[in-house]
Amino acid sequence: MMQQSVLSQAFQTFDAIEGICEKYNPSGLAPIREMVAQRRASPAASIMVYGVYNAGKSTLINALLGEADRAKVADRPETDKVSKYQWREFEILDTPGIDAPIQHEEVTQAQLHSTDVVIFVVNPLGVVEEAGTLSTLLDLVERRKKIVLVLNCKNKLEPMDAERIKDELRQRLQGMAAQKGLHEVLQFIPILEVNARTALKAKVEGKQNLLASSGLPLLERELYKFLSSVDQQDIVRAFVSELTGLLDETLRLLDQQSDSASTARIDEFYADIARREMDLRASLKALADARSAFVEKRAFSIISSSQDNAQERIAELVQSAGSELLAELESELRRLVVDASVLLDEMLESVRVSAQMAPVDADLDLPPDEEAPEAEAKGPGIDLSALESGVQQIGGMLKPDHVVSVLKLGKELLPSLFKGIGPVTMGKIGEQIVGKIVPAIGLAYQAGQVLYSLFAGDPEEERVRQDALRREQQEERRNQAIRELSESIAWEFRSTLVKVIDESIRSNFAEVNDKLKAIRGSFSVAQRERCEDRTSLVQAQTILKAYV
Repeated sequence: MMQQSVLSQAFQTFDAIEGICEKYNPSGLAPIREMVAQRRASPAASIMVYGVYNAGKSTLINALLGEADRAKVADRPETDKVSKYQWREFEILDTPGIDAPIQHEEVTQAQLHSTDVVIFVVNPLGVVEEAGTLSTLLDLVERRKKIVLVLNCKNKLEPMDAERIKDELRQRLQGMAAQKGLHEVLQFIPILEVNARTALKAKVEGKQNLLASSGLPLLERELYKFLSSVDQQDIVRAFVSELTGLLDETLRLLDQQSDSASTARIDEFYADIARREMDLRASLKALADARSAFVEKRAFSIISSSQDNAQERIAELVQSAGSELLAELESELRRLVVDASVLLDEMLESVRVSAQMAPVDADLDLPPDEEAPEAEAKGPGIDLSALESGVQQIGGMLKPDHVVSVLKLGKELLPSLFKGIGPVTMGKIGEQIVGKIVPAIGLAYQAGQVLYSLFAGDPEEERVRQDALRREQQEERRNQAIRELSESIAWEFRSTLVKVIDESIRSNFAEVNDKLKAIRGSFSVAQRERCEDRTSLVQAQTILKAYV
C-alpha cells in the first residue's frame, strides 16, 4: 500500500476543490493556482536509477510510472543522456549504465551530485563478484546519498537462495568498505528483491495481488520513508498553509450565499459528519503507524533472541496489536453514534426555531404547476412538530417524507448504521490479519533460519579465530537481516490494518451518507449544490489541518 507525502496529499486535495473555489472565490484561487503550478514544475526530490546496463533499470522505471513503454528498454547501453520522468511530485532520472562508454558515464557522474536518492539496480546472480559495481555503490554511500539496492530478480529466487545472496553481498560490502575506511555501512544500504517485469505487468493490468508479490510496494515504501522526510520542510508547510487559507476564505464566501438559516444549520450538520469521518480515519491511521512501529521493534527483539518459537510469538504479537486497534475502531464508532445523535438533535432544534421566523425560500425546487402552501398563522417555514405526526408541509422548504426521514435518522437509524464491527466480526478480522501476515512471516522466517546457521559457526573454529572486527561484521550482517525482516512484518501489519480501517469506516459512513444525500433531494438545486460543495471544502480542511 502506497503512502503519500505531505506534498502529494496537498496536490490531491487542491485538485479536488479547485472547481469549487473557482465558483465561490475566483480571485483568491488565481494566486494559489499559480503557486501549485510552480511547485509541480519544481520536483520535491530527484530519484536516480543507476546500475549496469540490461539489469532492468528502464523496466523498473516503467513499473514505478505504471506505463509500459515510457522509458526505453534496450539490450545494449544506448542511453547517452539523463532522461527525466515525473513520478507523483518527484523526478525519476534514467541514466547510462555503470559500464556504459566513458562519455556516457561522465553524464551520469555529473548528475549524481544533485540527486537525492539513488536506486541501485543489479542482477542478483553474480553481483557479489562485481567489484566495480559494489565500489560505485560505496562511493555513493560515502557521498551521503540515500541508497536503495534492488536485486531485480527476473526469475523468482527460492527464499533460502535469496537470503544467502544477501548475506554474501553484505559480507563483500563490509570487506570493501573496510578497505575504504568505512564501517557499519549496511544500515545505509537496504537490499530489496523486486521483479520489475512482474511489477510492470501488475501496474498496467491493475492486479494488486500480483503487484504485492513483485516486491515493488516495498521499494516504494523505502522511497517514501526518505522522500516524506524531505518534504517536511518549512517551504512545504507554508505551501499547505496557503491552501488552508484559500479553503477558509472560500467557505466564508460560500456561507454568505446561504439564503436560509435552516439550510445553513443543516449544511453544518453535514459538514460535522464529514469532518468526523475524516478525523476518525486520520486518528486510526496514526494509531496504526504507532502500533506498526511497536510491532517492528518487538519482532526484531523476538527474532534476535529466539529461533525456536519466534513465529508463534510474532503471530501472538500481530494478533494482540491488531485486536487493540480494532477495539479502538469499535469504540470510536460507538462514540460517534452518540455524538452524531447529539449533533442531529441540535440541528433539528435549530431548524425548528429558525423555521418559525424565516421567510419562505424564494429558491424552492417545487414540482411544475405547484405553488408553495400559504403560511399558517404561527409563521412561515417548517412546523416540525406537525411533520412528526405526518401533517402536510408548511412553508415548502422540505418535503414531509424527508423531514420524517431526518427525525428517524436521529431517533432510530444512527445506532444501527454506526453498528461497529462487533466481537464476532472482530475475531474474524483478526484471523484474517494473522492469516495473511503469518504465512508471509513464515516464508521470510524460514529463509531467515539461514542466518543462524551462517552466524553460529563451529565452536572450535570460533576459538581459533578471535577476530574482533569479524565478530562485529558478523553481528552487523545479522542485525541488518533481522531489521529488514522486522520492517517487512510491520509493513504487512500496517497495510492490512489500514485496509480493514478504511473498509469499516467506508461501510459505516456509506449508508449514513446515502441517507443524508436523500435528504438533500428536498433542497432546491442551488441549495443542494452549496451543501455538497461545503461538505467537500470541510473534508479538504480536515485533511490539511494536520500539516499546518
